[in-house]
Amino acid sequence: MTFSTNFLNNPLCLLLAAVLSLAGCAGVEPGTPPLTIIALETAQQGSPVARRGALHWTVTTSGGQGTVVYEVQAQQAGIERLLYADALGTGSWTPKEPGRYRLKVVVVDEAGTVVDSGWSDEYAYSPLFNRDSLYALLPVQNLSDFNAPLYDIHTVLRARLRSRGFQLLDPALLEDFMAKYRMRHTGGLSRHLSQKMQEELGVDGVFITSLETWQEEIPPRVSLFIRVISTGSQPEVIWIDSVGLTGDDAPGLLGLGRIKNSRLLLSNALEKLLDSYQSYLAGRSPEYLHTGGQPKLQQVGTDVGSEDGFVETIQPRRQSQLLLVNAESATAGGVIKANKPRHQPQFSYRASTFDPTRQYTVAVIPFLNINTRKHAGDIVALHVVRQLHRYANLRVFEPGLVRQTLLRYRMIMQAGPSLAASDILTGESILDADLIVSGKVFDYQGATGESKADFSIQIFDGAKREIIWASRSYATGDQGVYFFDWGRVPSAHGLISKMTEAVVKLLEE
Repeated sequence: MTFSTNFLNNPLCLLLAAVLSLAGCAGVEPGTPPLTIIALETAQQGSPVARRGALHWTVTTSGGQGTVVYEVQAQQAGIERLLYADALGTGSWTPKEPGRYRLKVVVVDEAGTVVDSGWSDEYAYSPLFNRDSLYALLPVQNLSDFNAPLYDIHTVLRARLRSRGFQLLDPALLEDFMAKYRMRHTGGLSRHLSQKMQEELGVDGVFITSLETWQEEIPPRVSLFIRVISTGSQPEVIWIDSVGLTGDDAPGLLGLGRIKNSRLLLSNALEKLLDSYQSYLAGRSPEYLHTGGQPKLQQVGTDVGSEDGFVETIQPRRQSQLLLVNAESATAGGVIKANKPRHQPQFSYRASTFDPTRQYTVAVIPFLNINTRKHAGDIVALHVVRQLHRYANLRVFEPGLVRQTLLRYRMIMQAGPSLAASDILTGESILDADLIVSGKVFDYQGATGESKADFSIQIFDGAKREIIWASRSYATGDQGVYFFDWGRVPSAHGLISKMTEAVVKLLEE
């Protein structure tokens, strides 16, 4: 086969060939070496303990075009999660939960070139607490509307903890400490008291118990929260769970499964809560995390840097999926299941600029009561803290620390946090919260009869000074139930738990 070269003698054809050649080279900088990862260096900083030690990384690259973006991923038990995506090639990450972790860095340049460092060596992080840790058990906080046997509940809980091998501070020493520092509030821990407990008593963790519901009349009802707080200069919520039980939860055939004794119901509730805490210590606690994949390239326009006022750059947009790990492990309220439509908020808004995969610190302030029972705002706030704590990318401040800040600066928020109050809560030298969660409770019924709940939630981004989430939720325990009470939620605790879970999942998806 032969080809004719007569077109080379035509000047017009030569000009066309030159134009096509230049067009094919457009966007490619001549002589630019390809993007390459030279080395990924990783090392542990501090003690190999979750929430205390850090995992440091530095990645060195060469070549590539324009701005280079680094996406850092962590792997635990074969599951990848997204940690970080920015133009900095070095940083540190503190694991929130115990486990064995590896790091990987994916690098992208403006030409769309993607290079992968591969996984680093594995690093182990142990739980903050173990069998030798010393705990203080604070008196029970009463958030119910009734007189409850708080001392008896405290005594039973103490006996159950000791029977499971937990080391507890002598009650006399704790009583002297509370008298010395005039500690009256037992529903949280301030920074000052947390540090003094560690220094003077040698306490590692503190059990805080909040009683939500107590009813001895048949059918009895018991609802309570328990959380464990670390001591020191920065008290943290290490674990939190709750349970709400009624005597009619599982009546069975001819009502033989009904429980009529409130003390038996309390015993069952405490067993479920302590089983949940031991599951956490064993590294089997359910947790939501954002899994990471290869970056998806997206063209982003800017209005500076070119003759026509428009430049196209390519930045990585992270592809992630919300995954529940240890899904087979039960919380105190049972195995986590998919949310039902009737528990979803009636209205919700999430700002388009909000990135749910980022790492955030979160302050939850007590919700406002609007014509409802006493302490309803504190109860719903605790439900929100429990749900947020379950997400790997969120660090929720200890409610006692938030309360201390509100009292210190004499902040009274009758209509939610103002910009001035938000500036205080997000200030680097004060609380340094990224997100502030507030809300209002319009209805809370569950001591007797049908359970009802009606509340709103608002989340404020301190850095952007804008509302990134707003929702309104309303439901009843009998809603959507038509045959034999199947699917009925008898307690307000169970109802609010499902409703707040649905809200937080919509926020993070």
